Amino acid sequence: MVALTTPSTMTADRASPSNCAQDCELTRRIDSRTFHQVHNLHVWHESGRVVLRGRSESYYVKQLATHAVLDLMPGVVLENSIDVAR
Repeated sequence: MVALTTPSTMTADRASPSNCAQDCELTRRIDSRTFHQVHNLHVWHESGRVVLRGRSESYYVKQLATHAVLDLMPGVVLENSIDVAR
C-alpha cells in the first residue's frame, strides 16, 4: 500500500498544491518502478530536497526508488531513508 504524507511540522508554504502534486507524481513513479515493493511509502519534498521513507525487502528495490526520483528530478538532493529488512 502506498500512502502520501507530509511531516507534521510542514508549514503552509511548503505544502503548496504544486508540492502535493509533485509528491503524488513521485509516489506513483516509485510505486511503478519498484513494482509496489516499497511498503508504507511516504514521499515529500521541500526546497529542492526529496525525502523517502518506507520499508523494502531488498537494497535493489531501494535503489530503484532512488532512480525513479532522480529520473524525474535530476540534481535534486535525495534523502532515501527506506529501511531494508526482511
